[in-house]
Amino acid sequence: MGTNEKAVPGAGGLVFNPAGEVLLLRDRNGYWVFPKGHVEPGETPEQTAVREVAEETGINARVVDELGLTSYKNDRGELREIRWFLMSGDGEVRLEKGMSGAGFFEADEARRLLAFPDDLRLLEKALAKLSG
Repeated sequence: MGTNEKAVPGAGGLVFNPAGEVLLLRDRNGYWVFPKGHVEPGETPEQTAVREVAEETGINARVVDELGLTSYKNDRGELREIRWFLMSGDGEVRLEKGMSGAGFFEADEARRLLAFPDDLRLLEKALAKLSG
């Protein structure tokens, strides 16, 4: 990280229901993604992931394992650091305002829907942990 770059912390979650299906959200651009959220002051990334999933989807989830960290620059040139968690949860999905779709999908269907290679790699990592 360069001296002029400031990391903006974030958290994400890969949520599985009891049937082993993956929760995906359709964002404002029409892409299917995993829930992501900005860490609020005083929160751990794990707490953020649980809160964001609940706020965005209505799903009550719990963290099962940590999947690691990804970094990228956002539209404002800020360095984003996203910590990812494998989560389990179930419940009826209800959408946050601004989301156009959300739901649980079987793993193969989730692989087909995901638009971003980094998200697909995270899904593969999560599935490997689940089957291990």
